[in-house]
Amino acid sequence: MQFVQKGIGVEWLYEKAIPIEAQYLYRKARELAERGQIGPALDYFRQAAVIAPRYSQAYYQMGNCLARLGRFPEAIEKYRRAIQIDPSAPKPREKMDCLLSKYGDPG
Repeated sequence: MQFVQKGIGVEWLYEKAIPIEAQYLYRKARELAERGQIGPALDYFRQAAVIAPRYSQAYYQMGNCLARLGRFPEAIEKYRRAIQIDPSAPKPREKMDCLLSKYGDPG
């Protein structure tokens, strides 16, 4: 479940049961990824997942970063983890299926 709070020109999403520290790291990582700083973004997503191992969006975004870096087997692994945590989320499955169809199953 997500809660939305609107601030001064900013909309924050609060994920239920995700520590605020992990959410902060996730938001920082998204900002970096949007600016094309994929390596640092990946580090922040990893830190968010360490704090909140059930944060499926962090794993999904790690997969996106890894795919952008051409590290497809690792990206597929992160998408699989996101799907394990939240099987109803369509985006990780779509991205994983796309990579699998292009590059095959690394595992």
